[in-house]
Amino acid sequence: MKPLISSAKSGEVSIDDRAIKYDFFINSEGEIVRRNLEDVADKNLKVLSLAEANQYYDPNINELIIGWRADDKLMLSNEATDFFDEKRCKIKLLPLQEAITYWNRYEGRAVGLFHISK
Repeated sequence: MKPLISSAKSGEVSIDDRAIKYDFFINSEGEIVRRNLEDVADKNLKVLSLAEANQYYDPNINELIIGWRADDKLMLSNEATDFFDEKRCKIKLLPLQEAITYWNRYEGRAVGLFHISK
């Protein structure tokens, strides 16, 4: 069962009474994993690379849900977009609060990527 995100406030989210203050993803097994920002090529545009796409993808998921702060921009590289298209995995890119609501209500199998830190 996926963990539910219980709250979000500036600079952190709470999952099961655990405050998380860094970018993270929730894998298909429900594990919370810190996002390795070393893989991000352009720190200003926050490009999701093919290497990251491979890290987040699981053949058992239907969707990648991405929550991003409004004051930052996220772009998927062409290679990452092609990769998810080829795998028939939908990408849902939403402002952080909307992504959290979507994640908590989502009934399929998904991976969640959440941008918290600045």
